[in-house]
Amino acid sequence: MKSRMGFIVAICNVLILSTSMTVSASQTPATTSIELPQPGEDTITLLDDTLLYDNLMEIDGVIAPQTVKILDSKKVRWGHGEGYLITMYLISTWLGEKWIVPERGLLWNPVPFVTEVDLGSIEPLYNDPQLLKPTGGQLAPQIVTTVAKWGGNYLIETKSGNKWIRPSYPFFEGVREVQEEVTLSQLTPLTKFPSGYGTGAALTPQTTQVKEVWRNYHRIDSWLGPVWFKLYEGDAVDEHLNLIVNYGYRYKDDKDPNLTHLEATVQLGPHQREEMSPAQAAETAPVPIPIAFTVNFYDERGQRVGTSRTSKVELLNDKSEKINLQVEGNLDNWLGYSTVQIGSLSGMKTDTNPSAAMGIVDPKQANLRIGDLRVRLDGAYSVIHGQYSLVEAGAHQVQGRLRFLDANGQLLGIVPLELRTNTASQGGDSLEAFECVISGNVKNYAAVQLEVDSIHSVTPR
Repeated sequence: MKSRMGFIVAICNVLILSTSMTVSASQTPATTSIELPQPGEDTITLLDDTLLYDNLMEIDGVIAPQTVKILDSKKVRWGHGEGYLITMYLISTWLGEKWIVPERGLLWNPVPFVTEVDLGSIEPLYNDPQLLKPTGGQLAPQIVTTVAKWGGNYLIETKSGNKWIRPSYPFFEGVREVQEEVTLSQLTPLTKFPSGYGTGAALTPQTTQVKEVWRNYHRIDSWLGPVWFKLYEGDAVDEHLNLIVNYGYRYKDDKDPNLTHLEATVQLGPHQREEMSPAQAAETAPVPIPIAFTVNFYDERGQRVGTSRTSKVELLNDKSEKINLQVEGNLDNWLGYSTVQIGSLSGMKTDTNPSAAMGIVDPKQANLRIGDLRVRLDGAYSVIHGQYSLVEAGAHQVQGRLRFLDANGQLLGIVPLELRTNTASQGGDSLEAFECVISGNVKNYAAVQLEVDSIHSVTPR
């Protein structure tokens, strides 16, 4: 067993090797009543007194704050009724092996972690990762740069050196400060924080200066102070705001572990809604609009983690419809960002342009051609739309990347590219649409390079 001073110095040494940060031993307390072993990949550090449970889930004691080895873990339902899923950990105690459900615990050990975090409230500063030694100082709401992370605790840069905080809600990890203009095409509600309650105010269609982005939210300075907004209503939309999708409950398929069912509500977007006077509505029989579409799901880095199978709906202007999206892929790392890709609208294919140039080619793989690239910004993401032609007919998979360069030849971003055709693909000059996403801004690119790693036939899904 090590004293806490030794414990903290050991942590800092690990981080110094990886991040070159400086935390001196003089910043740590000399003595403490808590003795902790070195955290590792199979430990949890308890910050509060924690109840012990036996195999029947009966309370069997209490363990004081300390670091303990994890022998096993399991998911169980907790609480009243159906409850909610929580993780229980099996540990070794003086009473034998017992289960715990920590309210405040830190898994494993601190890891280097560099990002920006927007603090929404005043935060006290600490000298140690367990938050046992306050410095007496505080930070006002602001954007801070992190150095390391341990559970919900962050080591951040301050004027007096690196300090630890545990941000309280609301805070937003991974924000990016920007100076961008965004054009609003419709009345846009404002919220005090992303995913928070509305302010009751809205912006009329205009171009506004954005100071910060987080996921698909934008922050601006307004007469209300800092406020946030999304460019569209709903959870996901297509490029032209023809369709709006909102999500409900999701669950894994009973037979296919790679299939997730996601309850959703769909309705026509603002570009498809027709406003009629009551007299016109009485004279005109409503005509449903058929739409075929898929939904793409992305993690916070912009990497695709799932795609829904094609859904077909017929929608009236003022009506919504409930559907079940069948998503192929793993949504465990999906944090809520997704896009709609429309294949046909009113029976017409809308996602390809036969007259567009197809001049983006990898000289080593000339069978694949790309063109008609369009980039739109959606908060922290650049959403790239385009089309491709592949000489080979039938089901094939293409893997590669797109490199976006500015006017000086400097790299703006690298976007992973994965294309998949089906057995109905005719090959040759036939066009297929694609979409990819990157966390970052590549909208003002001057050149694009295509690099193809492989083109190979696949077994149809």
